[in-house]
Amino acid sequence: MNMSRIYQYKKLLSQYDTILFDLDGTLYNSELFYSGAFEDMSLWLVKNGLQERSDSWSDCVMGLKRARGNDYGKLFDDALEILNIDVRVKTRLLKKYRGHDCRYLRLDDRELRLLDYLQGCGKKMFIVTNGQRQLQERKIQKLKLTRYMEEVIILDPSEEIRLKPDRDVFDRLCTRYVIGKTIMVGDRYDIDGMFAHNAGIDFVGVGFYGN
Repeated sequence: MNMSRIYQYKKLLSQYDTILFDLDGTLYNSELFYSGAFEDMSLWLVKNGLQERSDSWSDCVMGLKRARGNDYGKLFDDALEILNIDVRVKTRLLKKYRGHDCRYLRLDDRELRLLDYLQGCGKKMFIVTNGQRQLQERKIQKLKLTRYMEEVIILDPSEEIRLKPDRDVFDRLCTRYVIGKTIMVGDRYDIDGMFAHNAGIDFVGVGFYGN
């Protein structure tokens, strides 16, 4: 199935009692976050005399991210090397990234209309996202998603908790809610799709990039 946007699955999703949503790249366009976070990093580099142009870092990191994927672990290291910036500033740059205020984040009107529709139909909706807790909470607050969700579940890698695609979080949901017929909506087949497979529920792949 080709990647598409969640609003295109209004009819499909209306057939389920419970809908589990991934967050990044599923409910909103992740590039809205990256562009702002990389901008903050760029401004810090300019302020500290480590680069002249404010767009040099943003352009470099965004280009590397698109070329090497979201899971590439040496993204910032490579950008520092390419731009000939002292690697010792990486810690400060990561602090800027994790502290980004998410100012550009927004939900598209079509996603909003779909969430309003599903809520009006009485569907139980949840967010199940892997990620650093404070940053994910900041994104969710900016997007005002809690008004639609029964619960927001953040699986933080730094905590003693099993992440997607492990089915543990689904089992815990089943102990607290009567969830009925359930579908997982996400942009990653290897994480969200495998989570659905492990949990024995349906899955639909969506996204903003076609990845």
